[in-house]
Amino acid sequence: MLYHLWVRHHLRPGDFWRLPRGERLLLLAFTEDELDRMAAKH
Repeated sequence: MLYHLWVRHHLRPGDFWRLPRGERLLLLAFTEDELDRMAAKH
């Protein structure tokens, strides 16, 4: 997921880990949903 956040949204892994825990969890949930939607299209 961190690779996806970096490639698609330009969020570097170090920046991700510096975020507050709640923001990291929210981004992971949004990313999981985005990846599921992308997989459903193929």
